Amino acid sequence: MAKGKKSFVLYSDQKELFEALSDEQSGKLIKHIFQYVNDENPTLDDPMLRIAFITIKSVLKRDLDKWEKQIKQRSEAGKKSAESRQRNSTTVNERSRTSTDNVNVNDNDNVNDNIKNNNIVKINFDDLLNFFNQTFHKQSRLINDKIKRKYNARLKEGYTKDDIAKAMRSCSVDKFHKESYFKYCTLEFFSRSETIDKYAFNSESKNNYIATK
Repeated sequence: MAKGKKSFVLYSDQKELFEALSDEQSGKLIKHIFQYVNDENPTLDDPMLRIAFITIKSVLKRDLDKWEKQIKQRSEAGKKSAESRQRNSTTVNERSRTSTDNVNVNDNDNVNDNIKNNNIVKINFDDLLNFFNQTFHKQSRLINDKIKRKYNARLKEGYTKDDIAKAMRSCSVDKFHKESYFKYCTLEFFSRSETIDKYAFNSESKNNYIATK
């Protein structure tokens, strides 16, 4: 498994593969999978298990490639963000302009027009709360400190405020979430890296920015 990757995914449609095996074979196969993703170079003597693992191995490699591409995208975005912040810091007037930027989060259509600088690694949580409530037609009153720390952790990992906003906007038009009346669309839900990965990087939505101070 790649450095820094602590998890992998087994899919529900792989259930039939395990059901075709005996309990003993299934146990050996799952142990082999864990050994494989931990780079222990395991081997299988059972021909049937070797065949079964071929399919699982291809899926694991596909997911790993996707994960590495996402890490590269976030890394490049973080570098661009750092370079832009450094350029901005050399101009006093630019810093002054940035500090006085205001966003009317009550009008989502104007969010993109009001926020031009997405480079400061800092979230205005009041504006984030308003953006969230406006997007999902909710009335959340606050963002607790634990969730704030999770959002700040995402920024340190290389995610941007634009990624978070895109994930929210993507979920707001997702059929599953609309039909469930946005039950699962919580502020904590969007502070997770897996949520941002799933909805922001697969979304083509634009004009999704979160206010900053």
